[in-house]
Amino acid sequence: FTSRPVPPANIHIGDTFTLNCQVAARPAAAVAWTRPPLNTPITTNTTHLTITSLGLVVTNVVQADMGQWSCSATNSYGTVTVHFQMNIQAASNAPAFTSQPASQTVGVGARVTLRCQAGGVPSPAIMWEKDSVDIDLTAAGLQWIPSTGTLTILSASLSDAGSYSCTATNAHGSVSAAATVAVEALAVITPALRNQTVVAGNALTLTCRSTPSLGVRTRWLLNGMVVGMASALTIASTALADGGQYWCEATNSAGTARASLFVTVQALPTFTTPPSDVIILAGSSVNVPCRVSGVPPPTVSWVLGSTTVQNTPHVSIGGDNTLAIVNADTTISGAYTCVATNAAGTARSSAKVVIIGRVTFTTFPQDITAVAGKGATMACAATSDNGVISRTWYYPNDTRIDPTADSRVAVSDGTLSFTSVD
Repeated sequence: FTSRPVPPANIHIGDTFTLNCQVAARPAAAVAWTRPPLNTPITTNTTHLTITSLGLVVTNVVQADMGQWSCSATNSYGTVTVHFQMNIQAASNAPAFTSQPASQTVGVGARVTLRCQAGGVPSPAIMWEKDSVDIDLTAAGLQWIPSTGTLTILSASLSDAGSYSCTATNAHGSVSAAATVAVEALAVITPALRNQTVVAGNALTLTCRSTPSLGVRTRWLLNGMVVGMASALTIASTALADGGQYWCEATNSAGTARASLFVTVQALPTFTTPPSDVIILAGSSVNVPCRVSGVPPPTVSWVLGSTTVQNTPHVSIGGDNTLAIVNADTTISGAYTCVATNAAGTARSSAKVVIIGRVTFTTFPQDITAVAGKGATMACAATSDNGVISRTWYYPNDTRIDPTADSRVAVSDGTLSFTSVD
């Protein structure tokens, strides 16, 4: 051999190089090559192996090229062979992350998963730190799975909050990645919610504060329906339908805190049937109704002047708040006021009760003869025991004469006047 094949000292996957093998012989010798495995003959050129006059060109070394190779020279006098070993060095790579930990916010008791995986040659070692202090990966409450690069905090506490750093190291260097873990406690609604009472039509504001306040989402519910998405709920003009149980929900990563209060909407008393004026004769009876509504239901009393009406033989108040006058006496005439009261306030409505005493006619109506189209007058005068007199005129068919409905008619002090007779 005038040159023997000597592979490079450091061969890596992907390398390309030439193995020289030249022979001086007479007669000329034929050169042959073998390769691993099992001294496989190289008989044809490929993109990977090419035989030239100088030797063998190996292109793009692969792992299967590692092993014993040989170059043989043969002529009529015999064969000589040189064997050599090709060793392939593993590639050298600094660490590089394939997955990194991600920052997250969790609630107390939650499971926290931090992932950190890195590639490199040789395989890098993984180290964890919390707030620049090494983490004991065997500590209680932690789970470290190297095959998946997963560090798990099984049940987070407030003390687990901090900055977590993952470092991957091999002989060629190191890389680090960090993530922040924030741990939140369940929000506490404080101060405690208090029941509210409001009069219908007035404004109402409900406030729900929580600790901590940052990162908390607050909403209000009434009868299971969301009615507000802020810590303060304002109703500009309340209605009865706004009453009920309100729930405040304060939600963060740790969960949802709930508290409730009752809103009572009151309505001022309103007269559905107010009392009306009545005029009756002494000895007669009459009912003066007074019906009211309100929330809560109002209590009703009657007042005559400034004196509360009590049940007497002539006046009584029924269960439906009706003022009943029996066998009326002229002494009970006056302005009666129905007073309705509840927690929202008081309403009053009055009516005049006129009791007419014994009446004596002093002037009786007289028959008259009138000319059509001309005026006519008829007089009627009377006195009563208490001076209270109400005079009413009727047509011959017993229809009451209403001066407000007929412009031809006027009644003054009992005198009936026609401006034009039909």
